[in-house]
Amino acid sequence: MTDPRFYDSRGPLALGDLAKAIGATIFDGADPDFRIVDVSSIEAPDPGTLCYALTAAHARRLAGAPAAAVLVTAEVASAVPPGTTALIHPEPAAAFAQAGALFHPDAGRLVGPRGETLIDPTAVLEDGVTREPGVVVGPGARIGAGTHLAAYAVIGRGVCIGRNSYIGPHACVAYALIGDRVTILSGVRIGTDGFGFVPGRTGLHKVPQLGRVIVQDDVEIGANSCVDRGALGDTVIGEGAKLDNMVHVAHNCRIGRYAILAAQVGMAGSVTIGDGVILGGQVGIADHRSIGPGARIAATSGVTKDLPGGADYGGRPAQPIATWRREVAAVRRLAKGKTRGDD
Repeated sequence: MTDPRFYDSRGPLALGDLAKAIGATIFDGADPDFRIVDVSSIEAPDPGTLCYALTAAHARRLAGAPAAAVLVTAEVASAVPPGTTALIHPEPAAAFAQAGALFHPDAGRLVGPRGETLIDPTAVLEDGVTREPGVVVGPGARIGAGTHLAAYAVIGRGVCIGRNSYIGPHACVAYALIGDRVTILSGVRIGTDGFGFVPGRTGLHKVPQLGRVIVQDDVEIGANSCVDRGALGDTVIGEGAKLDNMVHVAHNCRIGRYAILAAQVGMAGSVTIGDGVILGGQVGIADHRSIGPGARIAATSGVTKDLPGGADYGGRPAQPIATWRREVAAVRRLAKGKTRGDD
């Protein structure tokens, strides 16, 4: 379920009206007046919500789950367990994106203060919060004592920032819960839209990004870095993690405690970084990859598969560091016209 601090909802919507709006067919005579309250992920479905499944195996996950309805193709409909209504659509993912936009048409639009004031009257700033000129704080935001808001920082609707934190000049924090003693340097963007589009018959459908960003205590995020909010869940930066300048963290990524990410690291969606991982500059990580605790990855490496923890890696694609060094040495010998054993 989406967090009402950040997202207004047009729900609940009648099942029949929703099906008509997205071009779906209600399977097996379900009640068209049944109310759907929101959208949710099939990995963590919420009561009364709509999700989608691309395969029969995914649909069977809903057995005993509280989801009210699921978008599936006609071929998958028979796998939907009793108690969940199937909505038939040839393109379930695209239809789900349309449904999300119906429930949350304003998702992604940053809500600022009402009226002419820069600090919304419903925002709560504890004693000891300091702010420089041009700071904007949106409705319902809460800022802890001892936190400093530098010039032209923007704090969005519903954002919570803990105590003794620092928000740098021109930083923007939205759809986020920020811990204590967090440092966010100049130009950082927290809670931006994830890059999610689904191809359909009428073009590319933008997937509404309806999640949050969780930044735990003692994190530092370097200048001009971007942390996208989750699509339906959370993007999480663990306690004590340190991100250098110009790091990109995509939607639904999870960064472990005390991880270190050097400048220009780029993470695609749903990447999991274990505790204590160290990523050199310009490391790129493909979506849905996992890097185990304590792993170290050399600069400019490209991670295309899961990597176990407690080891060093390098290269494109990233591989155990000794293997990569042997490959580099072999290529150098070939470039010089030598083979092993030559003087």
